Amino acid sequence: MSGHRVLICDDHWIVRQAIRSRVDELPGYEVVDEAGDGNEVGAAVAEHEPDLVILDIEMPGVNGIDSIGEILSQFPDTGILVFTAHDDPNLVRLAAREGARGFLVKSAALDQISQACETVTSGGRWFPGYSEKELGQDDELKRFLSLSPREREILALLATGMRAQGVASEIGIRPATVYTHVRNVVGKLEVDTRAQAVAIATRYSFLDRDPELRLTSR
Repeated sequence: MSGHRVLICDDHWIVRQAIRSRVDELPGYEVVDEAGDGNEVGAAVAEHEPDLVILDIEMPGVNGIDSIGEILSQFPDTGILVFTAHDDPNLVRLAAREGARGFLVKSAALDQISQACETVTSGGRWFPGYSEKELGQDDELKRFLSLSPREREILALLATGMRAQGVASEIGIRPATVYTHVRNVVGKLEVDTRAQAVAIATRYSFLDRDPELRLTSR
């Protein structure tokens, strides 16, 4: 079959329908399947081998950032367009480094969806407002991803308002060990206080919703 085969991945069916209706208007494009759970994405790509995957970042199961690497490791020619509510420059850079060819926020105008799809499927890159140099810069998110699973677990617990003693009791370590981890985290994140470190962790908490904390810096 000629034309561009498209897989839409988003956990909200209304969003999937909106994207589908827009893609259906593009000559030569066909939506071959939808996935509403991150765990479904890999199987859907393997089954349909789409030319374009429109991918949300925040989904149940495997998050979209992890999905990018999994897709491209098996199907390196697949064009991936990240389509997300998270309008964060650090996520744009991370998606680009992982191999996405485009990044679009859900507040974008409908005609931008069309332009982004056409650009990505033609082999181009769609990162409006970003130069290639900017897409490769080191950033806050990269530092966050350098934290160990234990460090990120401790930050997540602190973000709930739990004190160090409570964290220690929750995960079965000494309070002194919690303080040591926090000092290391503050250094790695290049911030001055625990509160600033917790704020960063809160900003990217959706990346750690996989219970095994699978996402790591590549």
